[in-house]
Amino acid sequence: MGPVRAVVLAMLLTLAVSTGCTSPAKPASTGGALAAAPLAWERLSLPDGLSAVTLATQGDQVLVGAYATGRPHPRLLRGRDPASLRPVPLSPRSPYAFEARWFSLAVHGSVVEAVGGARGGAHGNYRWSTWSGTSSGLAEQEQPFGVFGSWGAGDLVGIAFAGSEPVVLGAWQSDRTGLDIATWLRTGARWRRQSSTGTALGSTSHELVSAGAIAGDGSGLILSGSVTRLQPGAIRVDPAVWTTTAAGAPWSRVDLPRQPGTAPSEAHAATCSPARCLVVGAVGGRLCAWELHGTSARRLAGIPTPTLPDNGRALAPLALGDRDLVMVPVQGGSQLLTRRGETWSTRAGPPTGEPVSWVAHGQEVWLVTRDSAGVGTLWRTRP
Repeated sequence: MGPVRAVVLAMLLTLAVSTGCTSPAKPASTGGALAAAPLAWERLSLPDGLSAVTLATQGDQVLVGAYATGRPHPRLLRGRDPASLRPVPLSPRSPYAFEARWFSLAVHGSVVEAVGGARGGAHGNYRWSTWSGTSSGLAEQEQPFGVFGSWGAGDLVGIAFAGSEPVVLGAWQSDRTGLDIATWLRTGARWRRQSSTGTALGSTSHELVSAGAIAGDGSGLILSGSVTRLQPGAIRVDPAVWTTTAAGAPWSRVDLPRQPGTAPSEAHAATCSPARCLVVGAVGGRLCAWELHGTSARRLAGIPTPTLPDNGRALAPLALGDRDLVMVPVQGGSQLLTRRGETWSTRAGPPTGEPVSWVAHGQEVWLVTRDSAGVGTLWRTRP
């Protein structure tokens, strides 16, 4: 975290006022956790003691990104069900690729792209690796150090497809102020960072932009994050998304509606269909959701507003039949929120762990949770 961001966060802690998305805050004694109906979750064991990290789907197959205790640490499994999960061959090349933990998997047709990272070097910064292939095998695409690292580099966030083009999301030092939101496009096997300063992805002396999630939207993309407004005598963090119609096309920012007040607000993730995008995030530490139609956004009414733990993030929504599913961490576990029409219901998540990745697979939901030691567990349920 840079000095500008550290100062901003410190000031926000003194200014924050807890305000919900659409309803007043619960008393502190409730911890913000709403009464949730029970739901049966099946714990799935991975071979060789692997720790689950992230998930994706490819047709009728689930891809499970995992981490092994021995080198090479990154592993990838695929299968239609837990019993059929089999290893996908991986070809790491650079030294840090053998140490990498998956940050993101993206699928388009038969193509699989991935981003991994491992801390190293004198300052313990991430050393990034990008991977490309199919479900029959992935190989690292080794990059020069300066592509994702060196002076001015921020962290990478993930990867997604704009149509058939993969795009990497991260952050990079602005030519003006703080960090810009950064994207990388690929030509052949080489990734190239796009200039953000002076665009909708760039920070200015009065607005610092940040994006923490990327998702495909047909031929385009949507980024979810926040805008920190450096106003005289006040600092305000507002939720925002950025959209583009194609890889390499200009970006547009959409500021999401929020309640008045100074409580920090942020968009965590989004999932898009041809009709609309469903965005989830937090206002004053409580769950909030928005629907986006083009550049028009509305805050959803009636959604339960559990309190998220510090640094907790809602996962990108899933569509399962005629239902929208939202998974959020809460104190002591997680909750699954379901919307059918305009009606919301709440059910309990797995008994342990913070939710970090999930997919819809047929009528099932597969979910990865992570415990306080960083160990991931794979679950499934039929909500």
